[in-house]
Amino acid sequence: MVKNKLKKLALSFLAITLLLIIFTPVNGYGTIVGGKTPVEDVEQDKAMQALGRFAVEEHNKNKKNNGNISNQIEFSKVVRAEKQIVSGIKYILTIEGMENGEKRMFNSVVLIKPWSKSGGKELLSFSPTQ
Repeated sequence: MVKNKLKKLALSFLAITLLLIIFTPVNGYGTIVGGKTPVEDVEQDKAMQALGRFAVEEHNKNKKNNGNISNQIEFSKVVRAEKQIVSGIKYILTIEGMENGEKRMFNSVVLIKPWSKSGGKELLSFSPTQ
């Protein structure tokens, strides 16, 4: 009797584990869709540095378009990055920059949709770190 219950429990556990493995959404690179993964060696990654520069330029342009021409940020480097597969690729960046002659850190989120007509890059957020 106990042996049958243990057997059923083991089979149930195995079935649930297999279902989780089969139905966990994974992209072609083995990354769980929606999960954040760190970008390795970000300070040497030219694409990540270019994306950080884009984020700062877009932020400055948005401030200027809103009538605020003071406190323009000068890009220094991206010091940390994560990517997240969404409907495109979302990059969560930590950027070092200069504002009013002082080194500051900023958080930025950029969405890339390569199939988009607008060039595929969109700045979603940009703010000083806390």
